[in-house]
Amino acid sequence: MKPANNIRETILSQPSYWVEGVNGSLYNAVLSYMEANNLNRTQLASHLGISKGRVSQILNDGEINFSLQKIIEIALKVGKYPVFEFQDKEAFLEKQSKLINTKTISLNQILKSSVNASDEKIGSDTKVG
Repeated sequence: MKPANNIRETILSQPSYWVEGVNGSLYNAVLSYMEANNLNRTQLASHLGISKGRVSQILNDGEINFSLQKIIEIALKVGKYPVFEFQDKEAFLEKQSKLINTKTISLNQILKSSVNASDEKIGSDTKVG
């Protein structure tokens, strides 16, 4: 179990992991806002205070690369509060580990009950002759 933890910690220690998470969240918020308000790219660009070309970069490539100030401005303009939180690394890893274990147990229970249901169905479909 240690190697998986090391890989996870290595990934979590990369700034790009966290930047991509913020970029993805902002992308989803912008896209949802655009769709909910039935805006085209020109209208969205005007609302956000950025160029139409920049909107195209965001929507086509997921290319955000804005300053923190601009990310917060855009989030607020699409009706979202940007919530950033700094957590202790060890506490975060512990919480994630528990969450992963819980999900693994749940998935195993689902798979087991699914197999049992299939076995019961097969048994009930079998006719003895």
